[in-house]
Amino acid sequence: MDNTNQQFVEQLFAPLRATFSKPRPDGSIVLSLLGEADTTAYSRVLSVTQLNDAQAFAQSLEDIRLELAVRSGSIPAEMRKALKEQDSVLNYHAA
Repeated sequence: MDNTNQQFVEQLFAPLRATFSKPRPDGSIVLSLLGEADTTAYSRVLSVTQLNDAQAFAQSLEDIRLELAVRSGSIPAEMRKALKEQDSVLNYHAA
């Protein structure tokens, strides 16, 4: 993980503290977000593809932010509305 990406991730998830594992044998790393008293609040494995492709890396971070927002109950109103609409539309096919 280069220093620029590491600083970006740390700022993105503040006040949680971001830590990165050493590369695993397959090249992936573990991103851990630590809360107070250095307890792990969240962790996720980031694959080599996610680490080497800027768009995949950004999407991974956005997915983590969304998951943390869902867990904390602080999803923006527009997103809640979109998720409700998406869940309420079911596709029925006549057989």
